[in-house]
Amino acid sequence: MSAPPTTSIGRPTELSEPPVAPRLTVFGLSLDGLRIWGLKSVLSLIDQALTSGAGFAVNILLARWLSPSLYGAFAVAFAASLFVAGFHNVLVLEPLSVFGPARHASNLLAYFRVQVRLHFLLAGALSGLGLLAAAVLWFVVQKNALAPAMAGSSIALPFFLLLWLTRRMCYVVQRPSLAVSGSVAYLVTVLFGLFILRYLGNVSPFSIFLLIGVTSMFASAILLWRLVPRKGSTPQVALSTHTVLRENWLYGRWLVASTALFTVSTQTQTFLAAGLLGLSAAGILRAMQIPSLVTTQVTTAAGLLVLPAFSYDFGRGLTERMRQKAKLVSLSLAGGALAFAGLLALFPGRAEHLLLGGKYAAYASLMPVLALVPVFAGLGMGYSMALRASQKPHFDLIANAVAAPVGLVSAILFIRWWGLAGAAASMVLSFLASAIVNILSYRHCARSAPIVEETA
Repeated sequence: MSAPPTTSIGRPTELSEPPVAPRLTVFGLSLDGLRIWGLKSVLSLIDQALTSGAGFAVNILLARWLSPSLYGAFAVAFAASLFVAGFHNVLVLEPLSVFGPARHASNLLAYFRVQVRLHFLLAGALSGLGLLAAAVLWFVVQKNALAPAMAGSSIALPFFLLLWLTRRMCYVVQRPSLAVSGSVAYLVTVLFGLFILRYLGNVSPFSIFLLIGVTSMFASAILLWRLVPRKGSTPQVALSTHTVLRENWLYGRWLVASTALFTVSTQTQTFLAAGLLGLSAAGILRAMQIPSLVTTQVTTAAGLLVLPAFSYDFGRGLTERMRQKAKLVSLSLAGGALAFAGLLALFPGRAEHLLLGGKYAAYASLMPVLALVPVFAGLGMGYSMALRASQKPHFDLIANAVAAPVGLVSAILFIRWWGLAGAAASMVLSFLASAIVNILSYRHCARSAPIVEETA
């Protein structure tokens, strides 16, 4: 039994099997294929668990150590950094995952080099805009805790986005175990740095963001060093930066507007809570999101894993197999997140006391409500990634064009009516709207797509 040749840095391959009739399949996958895919899924979840664990630790310790207003400043600055990071995601990370396996599988090393150059160009520009916003805020509102937090997040931005990029490269070459090593390095160094800052009495939003930047740079260097083959590599064909940039833009242009709309639907609640109720309210809302952040990032991990695999299936015309995988991913993620939300609903007070020591006990009932966010995020994830792998990212724009007004209008009304509970309900409603549109869009596309099955 032989397999198609691979590149020296791990081109995705499929195992060839002797013909067996009939073959037992689950969701269109053979048992061997399901086992291999399942192993990579487990490694992907371990990788995301490590990265999420670092974010989880940072948020819990800051929520415990800082006042609600300072933690609110961290939450708002972090939400702002996620907004600008979204443009990096759609202009660098998403095209990398889609076109890397589909168009550049035999030339990945050269392709990665160009993407790193594009990363620093884009991330540097976004960082500069963030620093400008922090400077304006500093001069307009004197002694505001938000300005130094914004400055720190802007300085750290290129480095933690570099870690995202290098981890995504590991998934493109179907080596999630390599991403795990980078996540271990990040987790260990960020936790060590946290307690050093605590010992020195220098814990602040600004210092935490600087710590995140430094540790991300360290972990990224490890991954880049391990991704580059030492010897015996396949000769690479030089790629022009302009060519790859054009390819990225043609794909990502549909998602630029979608990213802005996604931020409106998912982050506007934090900004409005800070503006209407104060920075302390934003800090409380962020603290109540901590448990749901874990399951939300699990859905992100699943997306990282399946997008290159879906792109590979699409490139070979295996649309039916991709459809079955999309269904499996969505049902699995939504079911797991729903079980977690149910557990939180049974013990919200205990969960809050365990995580935050009773500091936010009056708001513990918000935890299970916010835990519904990853339920609907997971429900739409498989279908959203299948649409992107099919090189139809404009459907993502449609989903967010629906979810954004739902999130914005509901946030304005619900926060005025119900305060922080309204902000939580608005987040859930916007993710539900997005999931419904993604499912309906994929079903519409699947009805018109030809079905091609892989032959043994």
